[in-house]
Amino acid sequence: MTYADQHLSAEQCNEAADALHVLSGMLLFEFARHNETASTRDLIVRNFIARADTMVRAILRLWEIKAYGDCWIIHRALLDRLFHLHALNVANQFDLFDDWSFKMQYEAANRLRSDPALKGQLKGLVDDLTTEQKARYQRLVKTPPDWRRPKAEDAARAMDLTILYRYGYDYASQHVHPMANDGLEDFFNITHLEPRPNFPEWGIVLSNSILVASLTVQEALNASTLSWRRVVYDAVDGIRNFLRSASPEHLLPLAKVSKMFEERIPLAQRHESDLSQ
Repeated sequence: MTYADQHLSAEQCNEAADALHVLSGMLLFEFARHNETASTRDLIVRNFIARADTMVRAILRLWEIKAYGDCWIIHRALLDRLFHLHALNVANQFDLFDDWSFKMQYEAANRLRSDPALKGQLKGLVDDLTTEQKARYQRLVKTPPDWRRPKAEDAARAMDLTILYRYGYDYASQHVHPMANDGLEDFFNITHLEPRPNFPEWGIVLSNSILVASLTVQEALNASTLSWRRVVYDAVDGIRNFLRSASPEHLLPLAKVSKMFEERIPLAQRHESDLSQ
């Protein structure tokens, strides 16, 4: 599985990830600029951008300690979020997803509170419930949100990204679930014993994770209620083009976005339909 025309080095992948991190940070501050009028949709897509950026940086840190299986686990989780975001946007189900998530998390925490074995041990683990949260839960119990997680394969097919499902999401499952040879490479990495078996080259997980994160950012921008300047999309494309060629010139649009950000030029505005309301 490869997207890049050449195999990027770990250093080049770090450069691409740094570019993504800079862009993500500026986008998150732009969302914050509109926070007072933010919809549930905007809050969710904003958080998806933040999560994608953090997961890429986690993969790079795990790579440094040769935890390659864990890189694939997070890569799979990253793809899962991309597929979720696309399905939510297509079906316009952000509010429904928000209600479903609240109900699931409320009930999970409540099971802990109700467990006698954990009595007196939950401080710092679950928050105390507010009156508003209790009232919201009671409303959702009466009218449960009818939402189901999208199937990753279906979402990938709809996005014409079946290759990323097959060689990313599905392939990485072998690292999520225990296998008989689970930890074999870790054994040799830790002990340095010889003869060392030939293990696959895992470098592609770095560049492909940055690719998936960039797709998540673009999906989030498309799903938000904000109208983003063309240069922002050019910066996202530039990061992807850098993955293909490692040519620094592809990061020039990011430099333009950075300059606008430093000069406090808005990167986005509300859609005209929103402004007229």
